[in-house]
Amino acid sequence: MQGFVSYLHWGEKIVRQIEIHHTLGSSNDFGKACIKSGGVTSGTVIWALNQISGRGRRGRTWESDGGSLTFSLLWRCPGDELPPALTLKVGLGLVMELGRLAPELKVKWPNDLCVGSKKLGGVLAETVRRGPELWVVVGVGINVNSTPGGREERTSLYEVSGCQWPRLGVLHCALEGIELGLELAQNGCDLTSLFMQHGNCLHRPLTIWQGERSFRARATAVLPDGSLLLEDEHGSRAFLPDEIRLVLV
Repeated sequence: MQGFVSYLHWGEKIVRQIEIHHTLGSSNDFGKACIKSGGVTSGTVIWALNQISGRGRRGRTWESDGGSLTFSLLWRCPGDELPPALTLKVGLGLVMELGRLAPELKVKWPNDLCVGSKKLGGVLAETVRRGPELWVVVGVGINVNSTPGGREERTSLYEVSGCQWPRLGVLHCALEGIELGLELAQNGCDLTSLFMQHGNCLHRPLTIWQGERSFRARATAVLPDGSLLLEDEHGSRAFLPDEIRLVLV
């Protein structure tokens, strides 16, 4: 890991300051270590210009390079309680703001940012306890001007818009999206209505993987706790993100 590069005062509603690092293994892991060591300000953003050991949901790797954006927000939860469906609401906030750059951008439940069937980014939120305090580290990865690894199922802002984007400008837009998502988490919202507007999985055929078993279903609602209500030939049942993986048909 190379050293700390720069420091920016931000002064927005939730985001207070940005630490810019040349290279980190994982901005989430670095952020969790900062929280545990004490002295960090809630609202600090850790921006890794290069991230070499990034990861996503279920331990999947998230490759990044100089054409992508990887950062984490460190936030102390109000009342030291985790708001329900935080990851989903942050994803919605990101799509609502980044949609100005990529109008076809949608949230794929529970944490992917997609254009069509291709992944443009993702969110990984992890909690940290420091004494009685509950913190959350909200990690975000966005393919800005490249698709690291050359994987066909990924895309970038450049590919969908035809424009090269400055990473600082995309970061600014993304931080506004995170602030919007955290406001949704604190104030409450109708997740089903928001997913109808900004999601891509409701009222369409889906293949659902539950462990090694798969079945076909349709998603009809997103419940207040973030679970997805599925309907198949056997009836309706709600599933939490850790219980299933969905594939768009």
